[in-house]
Amino acid sequence: MNPIRTQYWQTYAPRTISKDLIKSLVAALEKFKPGLSTSSRKIKARAIGGGKITNIEGAESWKVIDPHSLTELEQVQVELLLTLTEQKSCELHVEFRSERIFLSVSDIETGWGKSVYEEMLHLLDLLGIPSKGFKEKLQKAYSVLTIMQNVILTCSVALFAFWLTVHRRTYIYAALGLFVAGAMPAIKGFFYFFFPPKKMPLIQETVIKGRGFPFVEAAAIVAFLGGVIQLGKELVALLR
Repeated sequence: MNPIRTQYWQTYAPRTISKDLIKSLVAALEKFKPGLSTSSRKIKARAIGGGKITNIEGAESWKVIDPHSLTELEQVQVELLLTLTEQKSCELHVEFRSERIFLSVSDIETGWGKSVYEEMLHLLDLLGIPSKGFKEKLQKAYSVLTIMQNVILTCSVALFAFWLTVHRRTYIYAALGLFVAGAMPAIKGFFYFFFPPKKMPLIQETVIKGRGFPFVEAAAIVAFLGGVIQLGKELVALLR
């Protein structure tokens, strides 16, 4: 009979991290959940960048990034393997990339998976990588607007045409709000094509502030909400 594997995972928004964070992560994993009745514990780390792959095991595995240029670093991952028996184990995996940070826990019949996963969520939060933040929520809402882009633009054109007929000021406000929200993703893509943003480094020597406030996403969402509110007010007025 094949062993039963249970998976838990969490994806985080990308951010630049420090070398000290990797060191602190490895040090924390050395003492991670000491109450588990493990037969062995193994920490290993891997760094990929500049066409080179480096692997190190043990307490010094945080030094895996030293042979690499920080400007060329593409991926860093840290793993902790908790073994109960030859057939039963729990593997914790944290992966840092420029487009995401990924946490996964794979449990093979130990029963530790859920508690290991929840404890790791808490640990990453203590290290400054929260699972949910305002910017992440804002960017998620903006991605929904991007998907609805054509629908929003069509609605804005329809409202503008209706305004030309009835000449009610609120309709033009609603049309402009919806148009800005619908056109913002295209404007952003056009601007980034000619002025590509500087690539965010994966790791730096010291802790730095994360990405700035996403003004483009915020402007699009505010415009969309403004258009919806104005349209709602006008509809309520018509129903009175």
